[in-house]
Amino acid sequence: MPYKSIATILHEPSQDKAAFEFAINFARKSGSHLHVLCVGVDDTDPGFYYAGVQALAVQQNFESSQRVANLLESEVRERLAIEDMTWDVQNITTLPGGLDTFVSDTMRFHDLVILPTPYQQSSDRGDTLIFEATVLGANRPVLMVPPASDCSCDFENVMIAWDDGVQAMAATRASLPMIAAAKCTEITIIDPPVHSHERSDPGGRLAEYIARFGARADISILARSQPSIGNQLLTRAKERGFDLIVMGAYGRSPLREAILGGATRDMLRLTSIPILMAH
Repeated sequence: MPYKSIATILHEPSQDKAAFEFAINFARKSGSHLHVLCVGVDDTDPGFYYAGVQALAVQQNFESSQRVANLLESEVRERLAIEDMTWDVQNITTLPGGLDTFVSDTMRFHDLVILPTPYQQSSDRGDTLIFEATVLGANRPVLMVPPASDCSCDFENVMIAWDDGVQAMAATRASLPMIAAAKCTEITIIDPPVHSHERSDPGGRLAEYIARFGARADISILARSQPSIGNQLLTRAKERGFDLIVMGAYGRSPLREAILGGATRDMLRLTSIPILMAH
């Protein structure tokens, strides 16, 4: 099913605009409507201020955040005014605690959300909050674009990181329009469990499924050779020249990944290749 509604989110005037530009190009190429959400995040901690100053400080910080949202909206409207495509811009100001709820509710109504890659050196807490609210709260697929990236919207070589899980299946479904248009797709499996449903033909059912959409996939089964699955997947992607990685997000909870580590965070922290994730 083609993408009809694409969304992206901006929350800081100085943030890298690679994801925003990619979203414009992707929406134009796919004939989709583009929705841009401009967010001013008010990080005020009322408990930090002493009595008598609190109300004034809260008001000043809110107005500052509102100016950020207005500035972002002006920049977006100026940029999109020259585009021959349908688009709209939404402007909000919110506390960090309200960001999750608003993004979770708003992003539900879009087929794909394009965001900057979180967990990298150039990203901030807002990038992480927005990504997790979208992929977990709104349950929407997210295509993440690394900073300073000028990657093409035409993904010719796609890797599906397959573990036979619900999250990986959701990501694969969300990426079908891209997979169908790609020249090469590889289903990459690292150490498939010997007692799984796919023990006799790892990845076979997935290859058969995506073949019905006009895509042919090769299957590569790899022994685990690195401590981090994320590192091994990225090494494979670079060796084979893949320009898009498709995988499930958060096979275990974000809190457990923050404490114990996990493939989701490793991939997002280290990647220089766009990744499409879904939960």
